[in-house]
Formats: sequence, structure tokens, C-alpha cells
Amino acid sequence: MTDRLIDLLLRRAPRERLLLGLLVIAVLPTALWFAVLEPMAARRAEARAELTEVRALQDWVAARAAEMAALGQAENSGPAAPIGLSALEQSLISADLRPAVTGLANREGGGIDLRFEAVDFAVLMGWLSRQDPGWGYDIAAFRITRGEELGVVAAELQLVPQV
Repeated sequence: MTDRLIDLLLRRAPRERLLLGLLVIAVLPTALWFAVLEPMAARRAEARAELTEVRALQDWVAARAAEMAALGQAENSGPAAPIGLSALEQSLISADLRPAVTGLANREGGGIDLRFEAVDFAVLMGWLSRQDPGWGYDIAAFRITRGEELGVVAAELQLVPQV
């Protein structure tokens, strides 16, 4: 193999040999860069970006956990008295959810059944998160079904007084 290479180079003019040498010297590092080093650098940059995202997510979760712990301490003063059907209806009216309610009824034992046929998911979840800390009810059953339109759901809730 080396004999053939030497024979090939000896048949070339000195200028051609110099150009072939420069070509090998320039092409070899370039090929090494594009074949090995550049993909490794790209993967490293992606890994650093993912690490930054994971750390940001961990910080966010820790902040939400601290908020929930603070809320939990506030709630540990004992169960709140249930707000009642009319107060619940007033909160639905203030959140512009009353037109979406298809069923609102008292249950035996002081609970409430609440049903929505077609309601915006984000609005419903926002209303629930605002009501839950102090409304005096626990959610005994919650069923949510995807609606025909994007972001619209059907939901059923069974609320029972906190004990």
C-alpha cells in the first residue's frame, strides 16, 4: 500500500505533490471537525440548554410547593363552613360561568352536584382554583370529558362538606 502511494507521488511533479500535501493537511482537520467535533459541540450545547430548562422547572416547582405549603398552613386552622348553593351560584355568575351550568343541585348530606355541558377548560380551572381554598367543600368526584371544540370540555363535580 505504501509502495503504491510512494510510486504515485514520485510520478507527480513537485508542485502537484505540494498541492496534494496541502490538500491533505487542510482536508483532514476539516473532515475531523465536521465528522466528530462539531456534532459533539452541538450535543453539548443542547445538553446545557436542557439542563437550564430542568433547573428552571425545578425552581418553579419548588416555588409552587412553597406556595402550597403556605396555603396548607392557612387551611390547617380547621375546615371552613360550606358556602352554600346560592354563594356557589354567585361565584359562578361573577366568573361568567353561570350560562355554562346545566345542572346545579343540593345533595343529601349538604353536598352539591354541579354539571357543565360545554365550558372553557381554562376558565373552569381558574374558577376552581380560586374557590377551593376556602369554600368549605371537598371534591368527592370530578369527571371531565373533551368537547367538540378545542379547549371546551364537559365537566361534572360532586362537592361534599369538609369534615
